[in-house]
Amino acid sequence: MAEPSPERVADVQSRLQSGLRVHARGERRIQSVRLADELASIHDQITDTQLPTADETTDTRAFFSGVDRDLQRTRKTVEVVEDSLQISLGHSKLARIAMTGAQLSSGVALVIAGHNLLISADKLDRAHTSIGSVQDIAAKRFHEFYRAIGLFVAEAILFTTPLNYRMAWKGTRYLNNRFLYSLRHSGFSGSVDVALKGLHRLMLSEIHYAIRGILPAALRTPDEFVTYLTSMATQTLAILREFSDLGLEDIPAKAEEVVHEYQTFAESTYEVVTADIDVESVIQDVITQLSGDIDLFSISSPTGTCDGKGLM
Repeated sequence: MAEPSPERVADVQSRLQSGLRVHARGERRIQSVRLADELASIHDQITDTQLPTADETTDTRAFFSGVDRDLQRTRKTVEVVEDSLQISLGHSKLARIAMTGAQLSSGVALVIAGHNLLISADKLDRAHTSIGSVQDIAAKRFHEFYRAIGLFVAEAILFTTPLNYRMAWKGTRYLNNRFLYSLRHSGFSGSVDVALKGLHRLMLSEIHYAIRGILPAALRTPDEFVTYLTSMATQTLAILREFSDLGLEDIPAKAEEVVHEYQTFAESTYEVVTADIDVESVIQDVITQLSGDIDLFSISSPTGTCDGKGLM
């Protein structure tokens, strides 16, 4: 497969950022529920909503030999997300493929990401139908939904030059984390590898902002900056621990490295003068969270904006 250029990855970053900001403004939960409802109608067309286990995907080529049957559903999903986020994700290219009858052989990851997004959308839509009140839906449902959108957006934009990584699938959470781990440890050439690691950080950051409905300027506030660093570092280290040989004894050093990494990233990417905080305290908090049984979909929040509570 072709290797994505740093410029291509930068384009993904820009469009992902602008798209999720649309949902970070105004009545973000209402917007998200509306989008989930549209995607859930596409999900209803799925005959098999269970992603295969790792054992069932030993021969991924055999499993996805019929992947082209999902082209129309993937194309429709791209179209809906494009309209909602107001960004171009390559719907026209998928439409051309459908018209010419070409194979979607290079789009397996896009189909999987789309499948994952539809499952997340259906869960959010069902929660809304069951509860009725948008505000009472569990925050983790929105976090899972935004993460799935982020992965889908990245795959759609990189469709012409897909990431060359090996994957096994074991449910939506496994897929999410495996993809993010691959962005961080892609094994590409130097400049591309750095760009993809930047995409990993940006994706988690923009999901953080979309969920909490704040703008990067809030990083000037100590509480917001502490929440940001703790959330980003905890999620990143949890993913690294799940898919690498990182043991508990390595966490303190890794926590320090990743917290400082996100501190630098925030200051350089969002061009704000971040709040003066006790970084050592943040590092210790991250270590404490990683030592317990954490939920990758939770976001700690001293202001209570998004504390993971809810009914479903």
